[in-house]
Amino acid sequence: MSEDIKQKGKKKKGFFVFLAIIAALFVIMTIANMVSAVMLRSYIRSFDAVEYDDSRLVPEFEDGHYTFTTDGDLKIMHLTDIHIGGGIRSYKNDKKTVYEVITMLRAEKPDLVVLGGDNTYCLPKIGFNGGATVNNRSAARSVIEIFEHEKVYFTTVFGNHDTEAFDLADRQEIADLYMNDKFKYCIFNEEFTDLDADTVPSVSNQCIVLKNTSGKITKLIMLLDTNAYINTRFISTVFGRYDTIHDSEIKWAADTVKDMSKKAGLSKDEYLKCVFFMHIPIGEYRAALDDLITEERDAKGNIKGFTSKTPSDTVFVDGVWGEEKVCYGGLNNSGDPKDQDDFFEVMCEDMGCVDAIFCGHDHTNNATVIYKGVMLSYSYSLDNEAYGNKIMYSGLQRGAQVIEIASDGSFRRQNKNAYIDYGCDPNKFVEVYLDKPLYEEWYRTYEK
Repeated sequence: MSEDIKQKGKKKKGFFVFLAIIAALFVIMTIANMVSAVMLRSYIRSFDAVEYDDSRLVPEFEDGHYTFTTDGDLKIMHLTDIHIGGGIRSYKNDKKTVYEVITMLRAEKPDLVVLGGDNTYCLPKIGFNGGATVNNRSAARSVIEIFEHEKVYFTTVFGNHDTEAFDLADRQEIADLYMNDKFKYCIFNEEFTDLDADTVPSVSNQCIVLKNTSGKITKLIMLLDTNAYINTRFISTVFGRYDTIHDSEIKWAADTVKDMSKKAGLSKDEYLKCVFFMHIPIGEYRAALDDLITEERDAKGNIKGFTSKTPSDTVFVDGVWGEEKVCYGGLNNSGDPKDQDDFFEVMCEDMGCVDAIFCGHDHTNNATVIYKGVMLSYSYSLDNEAYGNKIMYSGLQRGAQVIEIASDGSFRRQNKNAYIDYGCDPNKFVEVYLDKPLYEEWYRTYEK
């Protein structure tokens, strides 16, 4: 046998050994992720369920919509960007998130939880944080387990991270999971999808009805899918090529409000009032910020300061902007808001039916403003994963938003801190600080 043949044989053998090692590591990691998912659900079940009294509100499915009936208040807890990684690498972070969510649920006892998207964060370790798993179905099952075990009614919109390019389950499959009949407390209902969309189909669109005991509708709670990326390619995830709200979704939302208003006996061009929940903020969030604040940036585009200015269309309510870049829907996250989508123009300006919009996505923004008569509000997020371990230690801007809708349709809202307001132990997993924001160099608010 010649020396060349021997060398080729060694290289071939080495190649197969390499493949065998990779396969073995994949199997080991898969088993480890499965075990961590079982352990996380066991941890969830170690808590006692939320204690409600006999007067708790129970939604009924009527005329195609889940409906709450009460002459009192409906308390909604908005939890956004909880980012369950679902794998062995994120196990500690996931336990911290579960602990914080359940502590807040037990303290607040909400009638309904609306998850604001990015419920899961299933990404490979290389180049990202995440659980080092692509099994977003398993991670979503753990999210559902939190509320099923705690016996808290909930629904959700999806964010961009709920279905990534590398994940096993697509957006429709995750929607089908949430709609599984075996779940008693999940009232997610896919009322509209656009399977013929040029981008990834939209699935988390829902209308929840609030009425009083005489049958009068007092509010429509609308969930709108702000979608994920423009396609399912890996490169779109890496560069954050976000999709916009689809025109067909806006038509569905407008038609739903018009139909419900007609059934309620309202006259033509008179509409029921709505609150909307979505994941990625619409462009008007950026327009409102620019109306309130002038940002000073250096030659590299970094924020070096800001000054408040007299607003024309915006009233500042409370909160801060703690992100360097304020994201909003659209491929380039730039340009005039009306060039991104027509949601605000159709629903807010033409129909005038929107009282408020609640969003997430920007983890350290929690400002609330009134823009052209519509409340635009960021809720506190609860991410312990996506921004790396450093966000685990940050507690000042973390928690939930509580929205209480009264019997006359009016509402009040408040961001509540997970540690200060709900008593989460800041030392249970890591030592969480409460004396400063996560990104002090980006921290800005309106100074009246």
